[in-house]
Amino acid sequence: MHGRHLLAALPLLLASVPASAACDANNTYGYAFSGSTALNYANSYNYTASNPLGATRAFTVGFTTNGLSSNQVNSQALPRIGNLITTSTGANTLVIGGIFSGRTASITSATRVITVTFTFAQPIRDFTFTVHDIDYTLDQYRDWFYISGANGAATYTPTLVTPHGTNNGSGARVNGNSSVRLGPGTTPFNLTAHQALGVGASDNNNVDDGDVTASFAEPVTSVTVRYGNYPYQSGEDTTGQQATGISRIAFCPMPNVAIAKSSAPYVTTAGSPDRFNAPGSDVAYSLTVTNSGGSPVDASTLVLTDLLPTNMTFYNGDYNASSPGMGPFELVAGSSGVTLPAGGRAYSNNNGSTYTYTPSAGYDANVDGVRLTPTGSMAANSSFTIRFRARVN
Repeated sequence: MHGRHLLAALPLLLASVPASAACDANNTYGYAFSGSTALNYANSYNYTASNPLGATRAFTVGFTTNGLSSNQVNSQALPRIGNLITTSTGANTLVIGGIFSGRTASITSATRVITVTFTFAQPIRDFTFTVHDIDYTLDQYRDWFYISGANGAATYTPTLVTPHGTNNGSGARVNGNSSVRLGPGTTPFNLTAHQALGVGASDNNNVDDGDVTASFAEPVTSVTVRYGNYPYQSGEDTTGQQATGISRIAFCPMPNVAIAKSSAPYVTTAGSPDRFNAPGSDVAYSLTVTNSGGSPVDASTLVLTDLLPTNMTFYNGDYNASSPGMGPFELVAGSSGVTLPAGGRAYSNNNGSTYTYTPSAGYDANVDGVRLTPTGSMAANSSFTIRFRARVN
């Protein structure tokens, strides 16, 4: 039919910039390093995270090391999943460490550093994990961390927090028992926002004095943890064994946004000549946007742009004559949570070069494109439809 031909010729664009709207617990993936498993710094390992709905996502944990004179800590060979370092609940962790041949001069270098990299085949967001037992023993070691995220060429700085408040930098700690200092800061230690450092004693097991949680709101495909031994301070001249544990990781999937467009005769009354997509009759266009991902789309980041065929005339009046004042667009929001205010509607009269045209009331042949910007965060696993009318010339 003529209407199907028109639809096939219509260019339709959808732009989305999802970022930090929170996903719910059912769509959050997690993996706990449980049990007891011997690992090897020369290998990488595949794991599978799951969410409460039963969906799974694979990820890889890889290691590189330099400058270890021994991978033994308390007679255990590292890395391993076990109870050498545990969480405040007693849960096992992924334990890394050993004895470095000397102190680490630069945590961003490859010298005297243990590197752990989490890798994902597809971008994920809200990646979170906790590092345990970051501490310091005089003349032995000072745990030193650098954490970063990446997605292609883009790199990201984590948000670092401790159970004892986010002011574990140059300011006073909320809890004096905390054994951690966070960057950025220059006195007495030179730390960037990527870094955490041990400054006091912490027990290996069932405490949170040395905990730091790192998270990335941005979409990442890899997260790297660099672990070293801070340079000698006054009175220090040796390097001892050190270890730290990484506990349960969590992350959210990205939104998965798709759009479908359909057309149908605006009038469907039996016997009406307008029930066909024929010259002089109106066509109802439907734009259906679906987010099948487990994360919401950030508010006001969806933009729909549609150019009209030359043989169609846009109708600038109430889409539904029985609903006066609704305007030319009808939104069926469903459970999406979006709205379409008057400010989210724009029109072009130059084939989409700009969207600054003000249409006349009724049928306006000068309108050759529409741009729609719904507001509100679009919920995960939801859809909405926007309808408008145009006349076949």
